[in-house]
Amino acid sequence: MNGSIISGLIGIGIGMIWFGVEVLFSLYGRNFASATVEVSNLIFCILASFIIGIFFYAAGFVFSKDDWSLRKQIIVNFFVCLIAWLIFTFALNDFVFSWLLLIEVFGQFLLMYAIAYGAYLLHLFREVKEINNKLKEN
Repeated sequence: MNGSIISGLIGIGIGMIWFGVEVLFSLYGRNFASATVEVSNLIFCILASFIIGIFFYAAGFVFSKDDWSLRKQIIVNFFVCLIAWLIFTFALNDFVFSWLLLIEVFGQFLLMYAIAYGAYLLHLFREVKEINNKLKEN
């Protein structure tokens, strides 16, 4: 339970950075003070980011399958997250399909996946390095 809440809060952090970048790009060179954000859009973004963070946490349970190789775990995790991301995004767009939207959504997903699991793998790498250093000392 704590892990899912923490992942949800991390999702909010990533989502708010994403939201801020989208607001900045929507200004088209105008003054930052002229930016307006609707409260309903902000609340929706916070809730959606929290849910996405929890989903990324839940999708990470595939890594507890000890009888699967790491490659298989990563591939299954990637496609489970991708399918959920596509369904979520297309549901927000009333399931209207366009190739441009698909490419944009796929690019956004790759960026989010790289941020989420890149940070996790960096943390894991640091832990392994620390364990190896302690083993060398003993």
